[in-house]
Amino acid sequence: MHPHWIFFKRTLYFGFITSIICLLLFYKYIIVDPRGDSKVKLEVSQAFISSAYYYPTSKSLGSNAIAFNMAIDQISHSMENHTFTVIGTNLTNSISSIATAQEEGFELCRYTTIMGSTNTVENLKTLEIESNGVTVQIPFKKARYTAPKPVIICISPQFAAEQWQMFLMHVHVAHRFGGHLHIYLTSIIKSYFELMQEYERQGYLTLDYWLRMKFSNVESQYFDPNANIMWRNQAGAQTDCLLQYKEAAEYIAFFDMDDILFPKNYPTYLEEFNAVLATNPGTNYMAYGRREHEFVKAPTLSEFSFTELVASLRSSEVVKSSKVVIRTDAYNSTAIHGSKHVSLMTRANVTSPTLVHVQLPNEKDGKRKNTSRNLWKIEFGPLNETIRDDDIRAIEDDIYRMKNVSTIQSLAPKLPNADFYLPIVFKCYYDAFYGVAFDHQPGDVGCLNADFCELPQREEYKCIHSDALHSFIFLNATRQKAQVRRTRSW
Repeated sequence: MHPHWIFFKRTLYFGFITSIICLLLFYKYIIVDPRGDSKVKLEVSQAFISSAYYYPTSKSLGSNAIAFNMAIDQISHSMENHTFTVIGTNLTNSISSIATAQEEGFELCRYTTIMGSTNTVENLKTLEIESNGVTVQIPFKKARYTAPKPVIICISPQFAAEQWQMFLMHVHVAHRFGGHLHIYLTSIIKSYFELMQEYERQGYLTLDYWLRMKFSNVESQYFDPNANIMWRNQAGAQTDCLLQYKEAAEYIAFFDMDDILFPKNYPTYLEEFNAVLATNPGTNYMAYGRREHEFVKAPTLSEFSFTELVASLRSSEVVKSSKVVIRTDAYNSTAIHGSKHVSLMTRANVTSPTLVHVQLPNEKDGKRKNTSRNLWKIEFGPLNETIRDDDIRAIEDDIYRMKNVSTIQSLAPKLPNADFYLPIVFKCYYDAFYGVAFDHQPGDVGCLNADFCELPQREEYKCIHSDALHSFIFLNATRQKAQVRRTRSW
């Protein structure tokens, strides 16, 4: 079907009275809003449930708790103090209860991230959400009660992922200090994915698949949630990771792949985090600033050396918004940089060490061939983080061992040896946010999202991605609808 171009002028009440002109595309039911700034109110608020978990016991949610994680249209209908009717059933009994919601999204985006929770029957067998006399069964999982390590590092969804050098740095550093990576994937170069799979087989990490939200049997207009939620719904992925491990791990960190933490005073993350909270009575989570760094990356796996990488690290004076590490009973939901629903009085602000934010790699010849990265002017000097020599040697030995795994030896020549997607994605981010927020560029910050960036397929490298199907339910008398994830595929 050909799109219909619609121009209209409308007076909106959005804190003040204003007039705006919106350019929208209608593909039958889906509405494409290229700027992400439409305040049009639709008849229904679409909601997309990405996961639900059952807790026989929980330190913070109570006994027989249910928690579900969704993205929902907050413009068409307010989500403030929103509730959901949940029906839990076991072999002998059924209980209806009201789930309260915690919103963790961004007010300038149409879709926000919500975690809803309530308590239900013991030995739960089926879970339903009901509204206006209509119910739908929700798939759920039992939350984890054991974890591979006491410290879980939740890595935000990787899309157009090709920077395997950053991954090797992070996965080996985390392994050295007692952390386990839980990595969400949306799209990734195939050889890089296969490298991650081998590390998963070796016990370094767990792979999870963060699905782009697609629809079947659509009956009403809706805005594309992938393009109208903050940063591809990172908050939803981080909340999902929290809900999986909150009864299993001792600490959970919410990092990006390029956020790497070297403990300063203790040999493990667990000891370091325990010490931080012990010296800050009344706190139960920590905030680490992210200092910008550059480094030289090897083009091939055979040339990759952790010793050389560390020697090439250079620090800047730029420290960006912090990322958090929480004791698992501290949060029930989270946004990208921490939860809106916990007190800052319970946060321990860690000034040293900072996260080594390795966002700016140089090529082996010492040049940064990604010219788009030069848009953001940052000065670098000597490394000012503590990385101990014995840790460097141990990590180098661990990398050497993994390099000699037969599976990795066979896929090593297939790994990309030059950047392709990174400069495209960075330019999109710069235009959408970095330039205005950090580099004094003109413009306004709207819904922070790079979903409209054009990412061409590379002919020489296969790229794979996650996918899903959904179905509809009615949520309440205002005819809010939800989409329930039914399948996963690659």
